[in-house]
Amino acid sequence: MSSKIFLLLCLMFAAILVPLRTPQERAAYLLTHFWDSLNFADTLHSRNSIFMEQNLISYFSLFPHVQAEARIMAVKSLMQRAEVDETAYRLLARLAEKHLYTFGSPMQNEEYFIPFLEEIVGTSLLDETEKSRFRFLLSAALKNRPGTMATDFTYLTPNGELQTLYTVPATYRLLLLFYDPDCLHCREIITALSTASCLQQQIESGQLTVLAICVGEDRDLWNCSLKDLPTQWLTGFDMGCICQEERYLLPDMPMMYLLDGEKRVVKKEVSLHQLLLKIQE
Repeated sequence: MSSKIFLLLCLMFAAILVPLRTPQERAAYLLTHFWDSLNFADTLHSRNSIFMEQNLISYFSLFPHVQAEARIMAVKSLMQRAEVDETAYRLLARLAEKHLYTFGSPMQNEEYFIPFLEEIVGTSLLDETEKSRFRFLLSAALKNRPGTMATDFTYLTPNGELQTLYTVPATYRLLLLFYDPDCLHCREIITALSTASCLQQQIESGQLTVLAICVGEDRDLWNCSLKDLPTQWLTGFDMGCICQEERYLLPDMPMMYLLDGEKRVVKKEVSLHQLLLKIQE
């Protein structure tokens, strides 16, 4: 069975979906039954990485159109069906991580990856050593989730005072930027942010506050780098809360979080492109 035939079988459900009134109901039905035509014991297909990846991408494209409960149940059903073949199960886990968790993936979304992680850490197919990595990923994904209050931390200001995240005045939105002045990519992103006209307009109108926190270890280097940051930004030096206490996990640098005025997470680990789109909404 080719991938085209498999996708065609999935599309045939459209005829069944007519009685379902809303697009969300139809998407939920299709998501639930997406893998019905695949027998995971048929290793010719379930172990075929190209076949599985093509269909997973189509499967993931349905996620934004359904409620979280339907998405969680669909992932649970998929992973439990895949347990009949350990190789196929590992392939699914790897591809889900590649597309939903890897920073820079166009489909990256930790909320979508969390149900996969919850199934993986509970499976009997993997030993405890192997599952320890997925437990770490799950722990990281559950930190500072969108919709939750951002974890507070203490930082040092350029004038030597100690401040906390929750004392930062932000009327509408707060862009939290974690960076290392010794990081080339950090400097590139800072330049891009400081020259983005839409961000500048938001800052000038008071709709956006930027807090740039240095998480590098060299305080002298941080002091020297302050001249390269826009004067309208608030800046600080991590006093150990962020990295040492792992209040925020920073797999890549720089890392940005978009918060609302109450310090609730709007976007976690947001890319520059995602940030600019969100700011212009």
